[in-house]
Amino acid sequence: MIRSGRKRHSSRWLYRIQWLLLAVIALAVAAVRLGLLHYLTAFEVFKYAGLAAVAVALGSILVFIWGLVTRHPEARRAALWATILGAIPVAIPLLLVGEHNFRAPAIHDISTDMKEPPAFEAILSLRGPGDNSAEYAGEAVASQQRNSPLYEDIQPLQLNLSVPEATELAAEVAQKLGWRVVAKSPNKGRLEAVARTPVLGFTEDVVVRVQKEGQGVKVDVRSASRARAADLGSNGQRIRVFLKKMKKRAERQ
Repeated sequence: MIRSGRKRHSSRWLYRIQWLLLAVIALAVAAVRLGLLHYLTAFEVFKYAGLAAVAVALGSILVFIWGLVTRHPEARRAALWATILGAIPVAIPLLLVGEHNFRAPAIHDISTDMKEPPAFEAILSLRGPGDNSAEYAGEAVASQQRNSPLYEDIQPLQLNLSVPEATELAAEVAQKLGWRVVAKSPNKGRLEAVARTPVLGFTEDVVVRVQKEGQGVKVDVRSASRARAADLGSNGQRIRVFLKKMKKRAERQ
């Protein structure tokens, strides 16, 4: 297993294979963001490349043990690096998505108001024929959101502001979060924006509705994916972060 001359151990191919698999995953990510690869095809790439990386990592553990027994430092180093690199395809999705979000129901349209959710208007012109319907699917979606512990905190926000003030505040928060504001009507209490997921850049549409209630206003938010059938909790997380930031900024006013 030792090459003559340079005496490089063949275990170095373990981490080279891992770098190759990571490169394949990175290229698939770039292809999805550029619209060159369908996300379902990319998910297949992620699955098989990730499984291959884990398999190589498991084999590397055996090589590492062999390196300890035979006192071969190069084999140990190569096996250790291969094991670390093999953990990346597993660790990154868990960190970015969160383990709990993998248990999210297979829906892509989340709203703080499931009886009369805010409707998309201006954004309709930006949607293509292959996108998900902009119409809320009613009880079929509402029951799944209602029965999932993941979405228990997705509730309307009550603020002691006027409708125009709350709408302007919503626009400020949306822009801070990197959303592209498509339409804003402070007097009507409406805001529509487009957001993208961090890694794969999936497009998700957002509508904010502000209504007068008592001495203040009630803020409802709806976020829906254009392409995916299941969002792994991304729309709920977007609403959660938006309302939290909006509440904090309102308290400072």
